[in-house]
Amino acid sequence: MTQFTTISEIIEAVEEQKIGVVKFHFSDSGGFFKEISVPSSLLENAFSKGLPFDISLCGTFRPSGSDLMLKPDPRTFSILRGDDSQKYGHVICELTFLDGQPFDGCVRSGLKLFVRKIYQSGYTFFVSSSLDFYFFDPAFKTTREDKPDSRTSLKIKKAMNDLLFALEDADIEIVSLQQAHVSGPVSIVFKEGSVLRTADNIMTAKYIVSDVALRYDLHASFMPKPATCLEGLSITYGFTLMKDEFNEFYHPNQEMMISDKARGFIGGIFNHIRAICAVTNPTVNSYKRIVQKGKAPYYISWSAVDQNSLIRLPSSRGRSTRIEVLNADSSSNPYLSLLVLIAAGISGIDDNLMPGAAVNFETHDYSESEKAALSAGTLPSTLKEAMMAFKEDTLLNEALREPILTSVYQKASLEWNDYISCVHSWEIEKYL
Repeated sequence: MTQFTTISEIIEAVEEQKIGVVKFHFSDSGGFFKEISVPSSLLENAFSKGLPFDISLCGTFRPSGSDLMLKPDPRTFSILRGDDSQKYGHVICELTFLDGQPFDGCVRSGLKLFVRKIYQSGYTFFVSSSLDFYFFDPAFKTTREDKPDSRTSLKIKKAMNDLLFALEDADIEIVSLQQAHVSGPVSIVFKEGSVLRTADNIMTAKYIVSDVALRYDLHASFMPKPATCLEGLSITYGFTLMKDEFNEFYHPNQEMMISDKARGFIGGIFNHIRAICAVTNPTVNSYKRIVQKGKAPYYISWSAVDQNSLIRLPSSRGRSTRIEVLNADSSSNPYLSLLVLIAAGISGIDDNLMPGAAVNFETHDYSESEKAALSAGTLPSTLKEAMMAFKEDTLLNEALREPILTSVYQKASLEWNDYISCVHSWEIEKYL
């Protein structure tokens, strides 16, 4: 496992390991990697000058008449194994104009520039994270409640073993790869890292998961709620704010040993969470996971104890004090999700917002009316509700900027319109 920093190191490694192709990956606004494959013989030119490409691939919008380039980040380069152990290069890119200036429609550079402003003010965010997904047999039926058969279970175990090695090849450090039970989701728990590194790792991991699944004739799903009988899929983000080696969310002499900055960060997220959901929960299916009596957060509350709260404070304090946000799902774009969550949290710190009292007990035995009384409201129940809040949220509109802002809203609008115009199987079974 090698960390590359320069173009010359990459070219030397490609030659030594006889890599024939390098895949240049970049994220569209929907959180999907698009790729352009480049022969190794053209690699030096592609790295040094960038790579022109068809703008229709990126899924975002651009100013009329502007040509764009892919600019690879050498620090993200890794050598991965494909089918039959054939190796290929992988590198993450940003979108730029021909003069090298960042393109406002690039989600990665948007996050990088936003985090850089925070760093210049003397603060650094670190993020811990986890990603859920399912390995399904291609013949899986979403109405079926039985467990995977023994053959499928064996394939999933082998795929998980290969996935461990593939993540190591990609220089992605993890805490664990686990599946709580045979019919449950698989979870990758990532080690804490910088904001941009965390987003890159999640995107790359999703790409690798899908690639590994194909080798075993499995289907990798990041659908938030793939079946009524199955657990929903989430991405969890745990935030730590550092300044001069000190955790700004920690305060040994205040209640719960957390600082006013921590409370402000929570308050800022609460203040914007309904709009945030348009980014962190971007599909109509996302809101089948966010329901009353479900395992995902539904009420806007925070706690050091309750597992169903929107925001949770793990028990560790000191350097390890962190704020976990639990509403995002696996279909979301990590670059945009991290950007809006941090933007909202920072605004709460700046405005000295307070989130109200914490829920200091498990709420699973409480009635819905009792839970509502303990919360600051509820998350949106549909994508339409989230879209309406997102459209009116000035802070998020300024943080995302055009053309990403328009892309997010138009994508959600198209999905919602398609959804409400379609007759679904539940309706047919109930009304026909």
